[in-house]
Amino acid sequence: AAIPAIISGGIAERAKFKPQLVATFCLVGLVYPLFEGLAWNNLAGFQDWLQAQFGAKFHDFAGSVVVHAVGGWMALPAVILLGARKGRYGKQGQVAAHPPSSIPFLALGAWILIVGWFGFNVMSAQKLADISGLVAVNSLMAMVGGTLTALWAGKNDPGFLHNGPLAGLVAVCAGSDVMHPLGALVVGGIAGVLFVHLFTLTQNRWKVDDVLGVWPLHGLCGTWGGIAAGIFGQ
Repeated sequence: AAIPAIISGGIAERAKFKPQLVATFCLVGLVYPLFEGLAWNNLAGFQDWLQAQFGAKFHDFAGSVVVHAVGGWMALPAVILLGARKGRYGKQGQVAAHPPSSIPFLALGAWILIVGWFGFNVMSAQKLADISGLVAVNSLMAMVGGTLTALWAGKNDPGFLHNGPLAGLVAVCAGSDVMHPLGALVVGGIAGVLFVHLFTLTQNRWKVDDVLGVWPLHGLCGTWGGIAAGIFGQ
């Protein structure tokens, strides 16, 4: 369910409902099971092959790549194919600001997600016996790192402030069970900066009207999280 929801944020305000239903059917029925099968169920012996070739399996505890990056990268062509919202970019290259309609609702939505993320990450253990407090602590640390760096890089912009913790949480999903809390703080901090700068680039320089910034937030921060699990995982 998360992948179509991620994509809907990028194509908001100009996508028809029925094509979204068809795309959702294909994504949930065909695309996601392929990635989920490779990473979490050893489809076609993929993880065994990685183990034999490189000495380690691909590690993605809670879906930085399997869920978030898949959704974010799928959203990018959808955003480009649909084109920008009417009036977003002028013929001379000028950018019309489309600020959030409600900062309080933006904040409310972000922080409801953040609270729910602790259940999402911690219960990715699948079994009660495998639950680890380290996952909860690392989720918190990445959230803090993303919040602080997004506040700094975004120059106190509330849109960036409330997305910074989400960037950190997306990035820490993959390695939240194997990182030291200080590593999780760094991973989240890098994700916060990555989101702010790439959101600004896509919107203002590349003229890609990704409404909620789902490609930088989920696609890029999710990819970073998969890499970070290998760098910071103990």
